[in-house]
Amino acid sequence: MLRSLAIWSAALAIVALAAANAPAGWVWRNGRWQYVETKWPEAPAPSPAPAPGPPKVPPTAPPGEKETPPKPAPAPEPAPVPEPAPRPEPEMPPAPAPEPKPAPAVQPPAAATETPAAESKPPWYVWWRRSPDPNADRTLFEEGSRAMEAGNPGKAVGPLKSLIKKYPDSAYRDEAMWLRGEALFARKDYYQAFEQYEEMLTQYAGSPHYRQALERQMAVAELYLGPVRRRVWGMPLLSGETEAIEILRRVYEHQPAGDLAEACLLRIADYYYGKQRWPEAEDYYNKYCQAFPNGGRIVHAELARAKCAIARCGGARYDITSLGLAYDRLRQFQQKYPDAAREEGVADLLVQLRLSQAEALYNVAAHYFRSGKPLASAFYAEQVVARYADTPWADEARALLAKMNLEKEPKP
Repeated sequence: MLRSLAIWSAALAIVALAAANAPAGWVWRNGRWQYVETKWPEAPAPSPAPAPGPPKVPPTAPPGEKETPPKPAPAPEPAPVPEPAPRPEPEMPPAPAPEPKPAPAVQPPAAATETPAAESKPPWYVWWRRSPDPNADRTLFEEGSRAMEAGNPGKAVGPLKSLIKKYPDSAYRDEAMWLRGEALFARKDYYQAFEQYEEMLTQYAGSPHYRQALERQMAVAELYLGPVRRRVWGMPLLSGETEAIEILRRVYEHQPAGDLAEACLLRIADYYYGKQRWPEAEDYYNKYCQAFPNGGRIVHAELARAKCAIARCGGARYDITSLGLAYDRLRQFQQKYPDAAREEGVADLLVQLRLSQAEALYNVAAHYFRSGKPLASAFYAEQVVARYADTPWADEARALLAKMNLEKEPKP
């Protein structure tokens, strides 16, 4: 046990001494690890050996004395083990000398060289690094304006489009939108002109060209309601009536009051009336009458609204409610505008409506009689006799009632 402990102690001492005398290693210094090279300590120089002399002869004893044996020479003292020299501190690497600042370059005079420094750079670098022109939007606007003044709208469209797209904060942008719309209108690209006017109206409600843009949109709608057709791949192929009605609706939404709104509502209503789309026409005539009761075309609108109610009832046998509504509207029109009522023959229309109402009510009574419901049939027949006694349908209703009374009598 002691032997093993001694062996391990010697081994650890050797390892520690070897580590202490390592020639190089990493040390933590100044907040970072540094690799430092060290040197082994130099061994002390050996002392010179003494010069050899004559051998010393031990002295002999005088005669008659007993020789004493010579004393043994004392054992030489062991030479002291030299202590290991202290490990020298690793030398710090010298601090790097500060780099000298380059002396400011002396600008050569302008006449010394004529080659610009940008020629050493590739062309794309010069383009990329150049500063934008602060007056580029003005240049584009002036180019487009000159083209419009010269009567060449085709050349004005491109610069004005670039200005609108690239410079959203330009002071010339609203004016450029107006000019581009005019250029497209002059080139007969009517729908693109409408879209450009619509963009200007949406983004610049305070533009001085606001009303002019609305009038231009209405002009585009009238063109599409007329002979002009929508272009497909540059060819006029499709009808533009649907787009025209949508444009008029947009104008009305932008300005729901005023003469333009009045014109838009009446134009849409007249379009549906001409197409015999009675519900849509009656709806827009009704909007006109409610929004502009004193409008310049109110007489036309009220009469057309009543005619729509007559037309959409589908005849005497279908819709009694629409006939009653149309009759009431014609009576009001006759009372408000007697002169216009005489010119339009409203009195004859009222007579026809009264006959249609009596016929529709009698048809209901006859339907219930055929269905085996005499009580319901008698109710409607009595209504015909009471309300329309001066019409031929009252005689038909009396005959129907007499027939039902005969059927009630007991048979012999």
